[in-house]
This record gives sequence, C-alpha cells and structure tokens, in this order.
Amino acid sequence: MNSRIRVMAVTGVLATAFTVVSVKLIWIQLVKQDVYREKAIRMHTNGEPVAAQRGSILDVSGRVLAQSMPLIEVRLDGKVLGERPKELPVLAGLLGVSAEWLKGQADPGNRYQKIAEGLTAEMEGKILAAKLTCIQLKRKTVRNYPNGTETAQVLGYVDLREQTVMGLDRPISFEVGEAGVEKSMDRYLRGVAGERRITRDVHRREIPYFRLSDRPARDGYHVVLTLDQSIQHIVEREADDLLEKFSPENLHIVVMRPATGEILAMVSRPSFDPNQRKTFEAEGVKDRGLADTYEPGSTFKVVTLAAGLNEGVVDLESQFFCENGEMFYAGRSLKDHEAYGMLSLRQVVAKSSNIGMAKLAIQLGDEKLYEYARLFGFGQKTQKGEGALPGEEAGRLSSVKNWTKLSITRIPMGYEIAATNLQMALAYGAIANGGKRMEPRFVKAVVDRDNRVVLQFLPKVVCQAVKPETAAQVVEALRGVVAEEGTAKEAEVPGYEVAGKTGTAQKISNGVYAKDKHRASFIGFLPADRPEFLVSILVDEPKGKIYYGGQVAAPAFSRIATQVAQQLNLNRGTVVARRTAL
Repeated sequence: MNSRIRVMAVTGVLATAFTVVSVKLIWIQLVKQDVYREKAIRMHTNGEPVAAQRGSILDVSGRVLAQSMPLIEVRLDGKVLGERPKELPVLAGLLGVSAEWLKGQADPGNRYQKIAEGLTAEMEGKILAAKLTCIQLKRKTVRNYPNGTETAQVLGYVDLREQTVMGLDRPISFEVGEAGVEKSMDRYLRGVAGERRITRDVHRREIPYFRLSDRPARDGYHVVLTLDQSIQHIVEREADDLLEKFSPENLHIVVMRPATGEILAMVSRPSFDPNQRKTFEAEGVKDRGLADTYEPGSTFKVVTLAAGLNEGVVDLESQFFCENGEMFYAGRSLKDHEAYGMLSLRQVVAKSSNIGMAKLAIQLGDEKLYEYARLFGFGQKTQKGEGALPGEEAGRLSSVKNWTKLSITRIPMGYEIAATNLQMALAYGAIANGGKRMEPRFVKAVVDRDNRVVLQFLPKVVCQAVKPETAAQVVEALRGVVAEEGTAKEAEVPGYEVAGKTGTAQKISNGVYAKDKHRASFIGFLPADRPEFLVSILVDEPKGKIYYGGQVAAPAFSRIATQVAQQLNLNRGTVVARRTAL
C-alpha cells in the first residue's frame, strides 16, 4: 500500500511539474512570444550607425577644393602593453618608431593614448594581421582643403559633431558646415547616415544569417562652384603682392562674368587656413567682399552718370562749369583734386570731377538719384535663396526723406552711402551687360557620385537697370577713364580695350574724414565692346604716399586682367585708338 501511495505521489509530482513546465512554455512561446523575442534580440543585437561621407566641393572644371578623407588613428593601451611586453618591439617595427620612444609613450594610467594617425590601408592591414592586443585602431574623417588659404572665405570650414540616434548603441559623428559654401550647401554636402544591426552569439561573434537590417548610408552630393581655381590663384597671388607692398588694413577682390553673374574668383585679406581649425582667427574667416561695407567714393559716379543719361537729362557732350576747383552748396565747400573750368560730361567722368557730377545730380533730382541707386542694387542684399553665401550685408542707402540738403552733392560721388565690393561689382556688371543687373552665382550645380546633376543654378536677371543704349554710352565714357588723360591709365591691358573707373575715398576717423586714411579702388571690365569678365578691387588704407585708386588698384587690375584674359583664351582684338581729345 505504501508502495502504491509512493508511486502515485511521485507520479502526481511529475505530472504537476510537467504541467507547470508545459504551461510556462505555452506562456512563453505563445502568449508572451513577442515580449521575450524582443528581449532576446536586445540582448544579442547591437545597433551601429553607418556614417555618410561628406560630399566634395569642386571648382568649375571639377578640381577638388574641399574633400573628406578617412583618417586611421592608432591608440595605445599602456596597461595592456605593460602586461604583454612582447608586443612592444612588434608594434614599434610596424609603426617605424624606436622601441624606446614607444615605451616612453606607454602610460598605464592614460589608456588609449593616440600615438599615430594617417595610416594607409596597407599599414592598417599589417597591424590587424599582427593581432596586437595593446592597441586600438580608430577610424574618423577629416575635412581637407588642398589649397590651404586659397578660396578659404568662400569655402568656409566644418566642425565635427556627435548625435545620439534612438535605438543605436553609440553616437554618430558627422561634419557640419560653419561658414561659406560649407554652411550654405550643408544639406546637400552632408548626406544621410545609415545603420547596421548585428546579431551576435554567446562569444560576441556576428551571426550573418540573423542580420536584421542593413540600411546603407547615402553619401553627400558634390557641389560644383562657378569659381575657377586657376583664376583664383592669379588673384590670390596679386592680393599677397598688394598686401606686401601697401600694408593695408584689409583688401578684397572680385572677378565675375557680367553676362551671367558667375563669380570666377573672390579673395579677401587677411585670410585663414581651414585645415588649421584650432589656430585661425575670426577676422580671417570673414568674407569681406560681401560682408564689409564702405563708402565707395568715385566708383559710385557710374550710377549718377547712368541715371542722367537714361532719363535724357544730359548726353556725353553736355557741358558743366566745374567752378575752377571749388563749389559752395548748402553752405559747404565741395572741391575737385584739380581746378577744372568747363568740361563735357565725358571729361567729367574721365577726370573724376566731383563738382561736375554733383551738378548732374542736382539736375536729376533726389528722387531719381535714389530710384537708380536702388535699381543698381544698393541698400539691399544681392543674393537670394539656395546657394547664397552667409554673412552678406545689405549696405546703407537712406530714403530721400532722411537726406540733408547736402546729400544731393555727396551721394553722387559715393559718400553718405555704404556698399559692399560685391554690390559694386554687380552694378558695373549691369553696365557691362547692356543694363541688365544679374544675381551673383557662386554655385553652378549639385551632382551625385556618378556626376549626374541633382540641382542646377541658372543665371537670374534681377532687373533692367537702364536701357541698353544708355549702358553703351556709359561704357563709352568709362573707356575714357583708362585713356591717356584719364585717372586710370595704369589699368590698360595690352591688346584689349578696357572700361572702368577709379575711386579714392577718405575714411572716417574719430567722427571726421581723415586726410591720411583712404580706400583705393578700381572696377573695370574687358573687352569693353563685349565684356567677358570684370574685376573689382578695393584696398583699405594703403600705407605710404601712394594711395590713389589709379596708383594702387588700377595697376593691380592690369596685372590680374592680363592673366585672366590669357586663362580664358580671349582673342586679342584690334586696339581702338584712345580718345585723347577730352
């Protein structure tokens, strides 16, 4: 009896245990299947981000101006090396350093100290094959600018940031544009990160069969600029020469195609090297061609001239009495740099007479002068929409209600207003382009890795500032500036007819115009009858006795334009006889 009871008891216990286990298995396998499956996946699965490679920035011919390059670092674990000294000579031999030096780098308290970087793929393979336990190889991406300081302000620079993505085990690092094209085109350059989820066994080895997902990264697009690296190099070299010769506070130069608004080169000094992220200064990063405003002086006279001709108030042969060098208006004196008597409007432009231009503006009137200044783009930013470089200033052009009685004589010669070099270049570009003012273009296109166009930036006409026939008359007058008796004879380019204008503006110091501080400028284009390119030069406060635009900026224009014409393979036309009878 006792035996039967014991058997039944044992059987009951086993049946109960079997039932409990069965119920538990049913609970796990059927009722709670999803919960435990997710738990198992979390225990054995790692989510890893896959970084996207940032796109390159290219010049108009496809030459690389900025690119992201992989960089492999070697980090030493001093603690492990101390425990495994046999690895020391092996690692030293692979890296090409002495064992003594390497031993000196080992610090058990400072684990994973960087001891080398920039390894080639071949070297990386050799180190991995050695199966060293005292080191860690770390991959990262470094933004490289092959030309250093050249084109630096236009390109800008990047910073490295980290972002934690939900569901991934470690943060992802990526480059973010902080200035220039790197910033304005960041959304195209950056790309889209991917992810890889790996299932591992108990030994942390991947089980490829159970790989859950593998979403590849989409690398960034390439951005093609309108800039020409060869022309940029020409201008950079000339900027350095001006800096050495005149020691100015700063300078900036713009080269553009008047017909399309394409910027072929843009240079500022001081500059910076975007490869040296930790050492450059903010002043060097500033793109002064579009961020610095200044009173342009006599280069602004082209606006007054164009307005008067377009309104039919005058023609190039209209006569102006220039008061023998000094005129009083609204109780203030206005002087010319020489005592001129009667001059034609053509001569007023060639000799840059302030008095003659002021008298033209008085005939034109406040409202019309303001209207044409706006048509030529002053008091407003030149760039709009995608591709616009950051940091542009609108300048200053006060509304007529805020003008004084004196303004009508000061604004015509480029005072009481503020403009950027880019604005000035585009205003002259309108004259060179038959009166059509163009929007500036720094970006030509966005292309993918197979060089297929993703986005194209086409020329945009902002407005018809003046009639084509008016623009032609202004060009004719500007040719006289570069003639024998003009203010910019040194801007001549052998074999080409040049049209342009000088500017020499006094700077304000302590609230008054200083007699010893000037801005020297010249803006010109060629060939005058069918302009292919334009150069605008501003030298801020050249030191020494030479400070006129015709002495400082005009010769620089000649040197730049001569080389750019060669670079663009322009045919030398027959040089038209200069007008010497002004």
